[in-house]
Amino acid sequence: MERVLIIDDEFLLRYTLEEGLKDRGYEAYSVATIEEGVEFVKKFHPAVILLDNLLENSVGMDEIGTFRRLDDDVQVILMTAYGSISQAVEATKRGAYDYVLKPFDVDEIDYLMKRCLEQKKSRDSLQFLKGRTTQFIGVSEAAGKIRSHIRVLGENSGVNVLLRGETGTGKEVVARLIHDCSDRRDNLMVRINCGAIPENLLESELFGYERGAFAGALKTKKGLIELADGGTVFLDEIGELPLSMQTKLLTFLDDRRFKRIGALEDTQVDVRIIAATNRNLEQAIREGQFREDLFYRLNVMQIEIPPLRERREDIPALCEYYLDYYNKAFARSIEKVDPDFMRELILYDWKGNVRELKNIFERCFLFSPGAVLEKHVELAPVERRERPDEGSCFYLKDLKKGPISLEQEVTALEKIYMSEALKLCGNNLTKAAALLGTTRFSMKRRMEREGQEQPPQE
Repeated sequence: MERVLIIDDEFLLRYTLEEGLKDRGYEAYSVATIEEGVEFVKKFHPAVILLDNLLENSVGMDEIGTFRRLDDDVQVILMTAYGSISQAVEATKRGAYDYVLKPFDVDEIDYLMKRCLEQKKSRDSLQFLKGRTTQFIGVSEAAGKIRSHIRVLGENSGVNVLLRGETGTGKEVVARLIHDCSDRRDNLMVRINCGAIPENLLESELFGYERGAFAGALKTKKGLIELADGGTVFLDEIGELPLSMQTKLLTFLDDRRFKRIGALEDTQVDVRIIAATNRNLEQAIREGQFREDLFYRLNVMQIEIPPLRERREDIPALCEYYLDYYNKAFARSIEKVDPDFMRELILYDWKGNVRELKNIFERCFLFSPGAVLEKHVELAPVERRERPDEGSCFYLKDLKKGPISLEQEVTALEKIYMSEALKLCGNNLTKAAALLGTTRFSMKRRMEREGQEQPPQE
């Protein structure tokens, strides 16, 4: 249940809004003054503050920064009876999420808060990247390449980006890193799920509307793209965008201008566009489901994020990270992953990619009582080809086709692990042994026993 604080000196409005929000599932409280609000925020840290602009002895606009300094995670929505475009821009500059015009109904506030909290949740889910804002976790060549792209795009904040990869590979994480590394970091990154918004609402959600543009448009409303002015628009699942909206988006990308529904004049914004998809857009173009000209406009810089099963060497690094993350989240002190469990994690097929790994870690943290993270989840058997190809790893024989030599298969797997570790560590035997959780001497003996070529002396 999300905690909400209402600050308004009109008793009737406070009471009506507080009760209405409680009926809709919020933990709502109200106070009459800025001083009472400050004390409440210090003690109870609400998720959202509904702040009246004209209080008896204060101007709400001037106090937005006060609350943001007390708790930089709180979202402030300014309530005002005298709204204007200039006031909306000023409120956003001072740190408000949005502003709402009086009179309003509770349903309108509820809708606005749901949008606000969804955006906050997306940001909170990426909070673990604070302090690692230039890093994409992993030791693989692919992870290093992605980090390099992030650095380049951070220095060139006007370039459109297309992120491609399976669900759960971390496309939103990469988008956030690009935003955080750029000079746009102090402004919003607004995420728009192109497949989640009904088609008949898409244009108004993206571009906004003018008062009186249609029945129910009681006031001018900024769209999500305008909210991101100075920042980044993250168009998630761009492949699901209807063709009618693809045309409008293409027009917008030409000069970053658009018309709100019902407006006579253009609005111009300065935003970077980052689009993401798990679909084959080239196939969608051939099938007439995606505009080719839009594809080329978005595809100025493309980053392909490989599935986790294709960069298994990153799994130990991700596990180390999630150990630290959940130790902090659950106030625990788990020191390591059970070695047998780690082997299963490395061999697992990860159809849900990094998101699935994160979920498994959370589940196991809840049920591991000691200092070692234990296995508390069943990992389904993996379907694999019969023999490992040169330079590839982790394939098992089909036991239905007959018996195998377990010793030979384990030896082959060890050789693959050691070859991969040496490759990653530049043929440094000591570093490769550390990566595999063994000693230099033990690894050297294994290589001698298996007739594996050893690197030159370090």
